[in-house]
Amino acid sequence: MASLPDLNRLPNLDIPPSPPGSPPASTTAKFTNFLELKKKGIHFNDKLAQSSALKNPSLLAKLMGFAGVDDKAQYASSLPTSVWDPDAFPAWAYKDALAKSQKDLQKQLEEEKAQRQALEFVPAAAPDDSGRGPANPRDDVYGTYNASYLQQSHPNQHTQSPIVTGTSVIAVKFKDGVVIAADNLASYGSLARFTDVKRLLPFAETSIVGIGGDVSDMQYISRLLNSLDIQEAYSSSTLDGSSDAHLNAQNLHTYLSKVLYKRRSSFNPLWNQLLVAGLDGEGKPFLSSADLLGTTFSAPTLATGFGAHLAQPILRRVVSDEKDVATTDRETALAAVRECMKVLFYRDARSMDRYSIAVVTKDGVDLKQDEQLEGQSWAFAETIRGYGTQVN
Repeated sequence: MASLPDLNRLPNLDIPPSPPGSPPASTTAKFTNFLELKKKGIHFNDKLAQSSALKNPSLLAKLMGFAGVDDKAQYASSLPTSVWDPDAFPAWAYKDALAKSQKDLQKQLEEEKAQRQALEFVPAAAPDDSGRGPANPRDDVYGTYNASYLQQSHPNQHTQSPIVTGTSVIAVKFKDGVVIAADNLASYGSLARFTDVKRLLPFAETSIVGIGGDVSDMQYISRLLNSLDIQEAYSSSTLDGSSDAHLNAQNLHTYLSKVLYKRRSSFNPLWNQLLVAGLDGEGKPFLSSADLLGTTFSAPTLATGFGAHLAQPILRRVVSDEKDVATTDRETALAAVRECMKVLFYRDARSMDRYSIAVVTKDGVDLKQDEQLEGQSWAFAETIRGYGTQVN
């Protein structure tokens, strides 16, 4: 039978007395706020785990600065210095010295590669007594040829014409927001190659960007928007998940138009036409476009690609000007956009019957990315005649 421990030898585990004086009012207010949020089921750790901004590895330096941890303190440990001593590292063991060492090594490898790629000229005939041959001058007379003048790589080349492209994006404003849609097809030339390409990109639950044109440039814009979304969420988010400020659709359109104009001015344009849908700073419906030249245009109805010719007349019968926006409801706008997607499927060879559609209102973004056209009828095809001789 094991003997019981001597209770007199146990350490004093009582809670120590409260320190003298009252705690700071700011600290008390913070704890009160934490307790109120906890009663509502809002926990600080859950918010941190769900924050997309804090998943960005580049935030480490900002978090270290916020916590007052410098580059040296991040290596500190509770172990004795005989086991772990951060100050004992040599100078070459730190990241700056390692980065410089890697850079020097890379430069040395490039120089060795350039020497190996030097061209050796073979003379067509033996050199004469003057030391100059018909094809190759003598090294002992003129010195060795400097191969660094030879071009080691081809000049930079930019896209001259898109290869994989998406077709029309259409949108219409109504009294409470904007409806926008685009099909899910990306064509490789005239081949319907990729049938699950989502061309409506949500941004910060406040806006939708519809993109037509080159798919690779669309992917670049998508990464740009994702980076901007993370930066915006980090700079404006609060503990309870609310946001003090955010970019609205009008701000986002201005930003993207400047990006397109800058790339155009660098002779490396993004081969896309964008529609930005959402709400402006006053909470009113906002819809505007921007093309690869950075040209912008706003209207109650907009469309890109073949939609500018086939869908715009249908949309303008529903919403012809800003006055009609105030009297158009959500269901009417949705029905008009769905009818346009059907017409584009009938008439545009680069379209398909599966599409994405989104509705942006003050309540957020309602995005559906795998809709199917309904009520199709090809009866009208019997009345279509070609341009040649007609035979009854």
